[in-house]
Amino acid sequence: MARSRLWLWHLPVFVGGLGFLFLAGAFSLALRGSLGKPLGTPPPPPEAAGSIPKAKGQRYVLVLGDSLARGTGDEDGQGFAQRLVPLLRPGGPVELANLGVDGATSEDVRQLSESANVATLARSADVIVVSMGGNDLSRSVPRGSGGPVQIVEEIGRTRDRFAENLRFVLKRLREANPSAPIFLVGLYNPFSADRRSPLPSAVIARWNGLIQETALSFPGVFLVPTFDLFQGGAENLSVDQFHPNGRGYGMIAERLAQALPRSFRQPLPQRTAPASSR
Repeated sequence: MARSRLWLWHLPVFVGGLGFLFLAGAFSLALRGSLGKPLGTPPPPPEAAGSIPKAKGQRYVLVLGDSLARGTGDEDGQGFAQRLVPLLRPGGPVELANLGVDGATSEDVRQLSESANVATLARSADVIVVSMGGNDLSRSVPRGSGGPVQIVEEIGRTRDRFAENLRFVLKRLREANPSAPIFLVGLYNPFSADRRSPLPSAVIARWNGLIQETALSFPGVFLVPTFDLFQGGAENLSVDQFHPNGRGYGMIAERLAQALPRSFRQPLPQRTAPASSR
């Protein structure tokens, strides 16, 4: 009698277990085809950052950096970026993306270079121009009662951080675009005509040397010097006596155009030979 009661108590559990196994097997078969393969297609892998479609012959120029990249101080509001466009060789439209930000330091440009938007723009670019470091250097000079030793130490620390940020930015741009030439706009001394300048020209020359060394460690990266364009006078500076004026930006644009490969440069006008006299 006890055995029959025990069997009656376990029977529902046994039947329930068989039902669970049956449903589990049916569910598994429903998810798989007759050959044991999952039905349907697996989800596509996440797409990598794309590029911007370009028309035939179209060139794309990407500019990023500080107020110099933005064109601050130009009375016409063009800066070197927009002044560079008509100097490019004709034969197709030119698209310009200018991501210059007033007051941007190398840390700001570094953060910008990490964005997916910059990766997409860099991947599509035929030419990339970067301007950074001027704000780092100018802000490294202690305000107030800083002595010479303090100034030298602070400039040294800022220089190390700038070098690290510059390498990071170039690495990101090269990962996005291995072939487009990258031009680094060199630093100049806007206070060169002022004997009370807080930044000796020798300091700026050492920073430009650092930029040059960093550029040489990456393929297709070039320093475009600007130091001599603003040395000894203020005729190429804007009213703030810090940023270039339209003439100064035009000179920077010409330097950039000269550094471009021949396939990008505007051909020089042909000179007609003088008529021979008889």
